[in-house]
Amino acid sequence: MNLLELANISEGELRGESINVDRFSIDTRTLKSKEVYIALEGKNFDGHVFIPEAIKKGASAVILNKSVDCGIPNIIVKDSYIFMNKIAAHNRNLFNGKVIGVTGTNGKTTTKQIIANLLNTQGSCHQTIGNKNNQIGVPYSLLTLERDHHFSVIEMGTSEPGEIEKLNSIVKPDIAAITNVSMGHLDGLRDAESIAEEKGNILNFFKDDGIAILPRDSHFFGYWSRETNAKQIISFGIHDDSDFKVSNVEIDILNNLTHFCLRFDGKDEKFSINGIGQHNSLNAALSIAVGLICGVEIDSITKNLIHTELPERRLNVFKSLKKSILIDDSYNSNPASLKNAIDSINGLKRKKICIFGAMKELGTNSKKLHQEMYEYATQRADKILCIGEEWSQCNSREDLVIFKNHDDLYDYLVSIIEEESILLVKGSRSTRMDKIADKLKK
Repeated sequence: MNLLELANISEGELRGESINVDRFSIDTRTLKSKEVYIALEGKNFDGHVFIPEAIKKGASAVILNKSVDCGIPNIIVKDSYIFMNKIAAHNRNLFNGKVIGVTGTNGKTTTKQIIANLLNTQGSCHQTIGNKNNQIGVPYSLLTLERDHHFSVIEMGTSEPGEIEKLNSIVKPDIAAITNVSMGHLDGLRDAESIAEEKGNILNFFKDDGIAILPRDSHFFGYWSRETNAKQIISFGIHDDSDFKVSNVEIDILNNLTHFCLRFDGKDEKFSINGIGQHNSLNAALSIAVGLICGVEIDSITKNLIHTELPERRLNVFKSLKKSILIDDSYNSNPASLKNAIDSINGLKRKKICIFGAMKELGTNSKKLHQEMYEYATQRADKILCIGEEWSQCNSREDLVIFKNHDDLYDYLVSIIEEESILLVKGSRSTRMDKIADKLKK
């Protein structure tokens, strides 16, 4: 594609030579030579300020929404975000391979990663860059979609009503999957029903042969099934009526594996996935369904599933102090993911210490949900150490200890760790529980 084509698609004005381009960047820190720099402008930043840096690093052209003397070819557009959406949509419309869209409250990035790894055995699979699943990240990821890809797996997140619908109008998945729905981002989505409705928007924009993959265990399964225009609905879960039914889940924490049985098409198959937790067996079940739809053989799925590298700080297992085991789940936190994390260590015959940062973005339900999670944890752990005023509002006993900073928490933790304990670290990103996790890694 050349700059003139980009200008025509985006209704922009080309200034300078119409050179050929195939790579884009929105961040000068990672920009590489010959990439097109897209200057985005927001409330608290202005990408136009970094145009000189982009040019210095070898940008071949610039996309901007105001007149700047660049000295290199550029396209002036009304809105750089709209430019990115239009080019992303153009890329998608030219793509003849299968597009898989994934959303849900939890497990999006993990599931996207599993699916992509399975499909890469069948052909070249494009996927969302990292966990860039928002209104910027999704179209930016689609800018990297190439015609010689066979598949594309796109993760879609939301925190406000209408965001999934906007993203889905660009992505237009052939296969759309919902991992689950639980309480999260309640500042923008007021309750579970609102979340389910918002996530369910991924089930629109299907072509005639669209496939929806839905969690059979969800209270909203019936709602989604009625609302979608998918030609086929496939379910997964522990529910007996699931098309892909998970059972006999066994967690091998020492080897960082989860073993499970999956019943589908009238037969039972055994699988193991790299990572711990029943929720990972469900993420895997969804992914296996996608793999089979896309022609991946069972033997290939079995082999690759166990070697799939899951995203960092999602229940990753490490050796720690005094021969203890650290479970680093510090990427983010909400009630459902916190419950999954606690369940992953429940039943282990070792002293269990939970180290929690606060759960954010829970709106007016914050106090109630923190109390519920404290009560859930206290029945399954020996000690709970927390940071965040949200936990201080809990009606607690002596098993809950609250700290003002990470250093004090760490010092106390070191003093109470017994030999071969289990240490679970979790919290919303803003609480920076990763600092604690990293200090505990041996």
